[in-house]
Amino acid sequence: MNYFDYFKISLSEILKGIYEEKINFIEKIEDSFTVEVPSKKNFGELSTNIAMIFSKQLKMSPRDLAELISKELIKNKYVKDIDIAGPGFINLFLKKEFWHQQLVNFVSSFDNYNYNVKPKKICVEYVSANPTGMLHIGHARGAVLGDAISSILQEVGHHVDKEYYINDAGEQIKKLVKTIIYHKENPNSDLKKINNDDYYPGNYLVGISSTINKVDNIEISNEVTELIMKDIKNDLKSLGISHDNYISEKIMASKSNINQLKKKLIDKDLAYLGFQDEPDSQKNKSWKKEKKLLFRSSNYGDDKDRALIKPNGELTYFMTDIIYHLNKVERGYDILLNVWGADHSGYVKRLTNATLQLSEKKINFKIFLTGLVNLYNNKKLLKMSKRPGNYLTLKDVYNEVGSDALRFMMISRDARSTIDFDFQSVQERNKDNPVFYVQYAYARCKSLFKIFKENFNLNSDKNAFYSNNLKLNEEIDLIKKVTNFHNVLLQSAEFYEPHRVTSYLYDLARMFHNYWGLGKINANNKIIIDDNEEITCSRIFLVNIISLVIKKGLRIIKINCPENM
Repeated sequence: MNYFDYFKISLSEILKGIYEEKINFIEKIEDSFTVEVPSKKNFGELSTNIAMIFSKQLKMSPRDLAELISKELIKNKYVKDIDIAGPGFINLFLKKEFWHQQLVNFVSSFDNYNYNVKPKKICVEYVSANPTGMLHIGHARGAVLGDAISSILQEVGHHVDKEYYINDAGEQIKKLVKTIIYHKENPNSDLKKINNDDYYPGNYLVGISSTINKVDNIEISNEVTELIMKDIKNDLKSLGISHDNYISEKIMASKSNINQLKKKLIDKDLAYLGFQDEPDSQKNKSWKKEKKLLFRSSNYGDDKDRALIKPNGELTYFMTDIIYHLNKVERGYDILLNVWGADHSGYVKRLTNATLQLSEKKINFKIFLTGLVNLYNNKKLLKMSKRPGNYLTLKDVYNEVGSDALRFMMISRDARSTIDFDFQSVQERNKDNPVFYVQYAYARCKSLFKIFKENFNLNSDKNAFYSNNLKLNEEIDLIKKVTNFHNVLLQSAEFYEPHRVTSYLYDLARMFHNYWGLGKINANNKIIIDDNEEITCSRIFLVNIISLVIKKGLRIIKINCPENM
């Protein structure tokens, strides 16, 4: 049991003991309040808001309730001191023995830790880039984010399907086929003179066109989609990313699925045949007022109702998206997670509402929009060419910096934040390169362990952990950090935020490097002391646990952990 759970249960029991008849109807008191690590050390080692949460219900001031709770809490053998702060926060100062015991508990359950979550069936859809060209660096952001979210959810016990939705139908495929045919018929054309509104630009599709042997448009679309998807899968594989399911838009948008959805939408009064207002833009001079099947998106906060089927019978992207998400609902998922680029922001509200209404709000549906990635080289911003088709591909960046740096940086901040990716920084061997800094901490741990084994011929009986020897403030802080590992993973899974893991690993690495450096200032603070077996064993035990945490943390987010650097 980690220290958050330990004190949540202890505080709950104290509250029950004081006011049992008034709160016994609350099934799990510990779910109602928080126990957290304060931002400043002078606020204690742990802090709880329990008094403020229950004061109104118990008809007393938060500070008075905090006083009553504190009188009981101070009796706990691990509590050294208590301070009541602000409107009623209870700040705890704990004895070192508590942290020693926490470390022992942590080690005993490390390999088979029970996260105590109720397993959910979750579909995580990510990448889903149109098969019209190579993946670019923006796609890498969503790819790594979706993959890391999936991995963390699996770690804590959920059942996850990783899914790629292939947009192999619609206008973009017609344009792709038109581009391929153009290049086949004009192999030596000047790409600069191609009208980008009519064709997809770039050299990549020129090369693809030379391998296409089909002449029928349908056959061409099938072959070119297959070839581009093969390249996309290879690029993703280089980052350790693969999907469990590849879902074809073409197959999803079958006549039977279309008719089934139309009936459901109309039966539930979610759609109707009607007219849209004339668009504000005057660019489309051919616009005519025509009857369409419209979704009642204005009933759910949208500024207007949205078209599902065009007058000529073609489906809108919105319609095919609804068909696909209804299929997910029917496959029995508890949670749907989509990772999209920021350019899809206009679709979030309407698709979310359509999916929730069709599932009768029985499903949890969340869409993440990823922020931009700015590329730098030696702190100079790399300007992307304004001419479409000229951009840095995922493969370009991978070949420059490798998978580890790319994966770590793509989840180094929360999904919406902009990431500044400097090619030079992520290749340097210093603390400004976060992935190196974390990997080097692990390699340094293994180096210390190797030296220890070479210089201390201890058998398993004598190689014991003497917890009372870990007295330095830096050692206690490290114990607090490592024993919070599983809680960080739980929070990362709960909020779908992999950056909590990378931040945690970087902080742990920083703390460890500082701990290692203490020996340079004072020989008594060295991790390995040749003539002090007990202290050395204790410190090496701590170092070993740090290495296990770093290795597991990096493994979960699919980053290598070399033993020598």
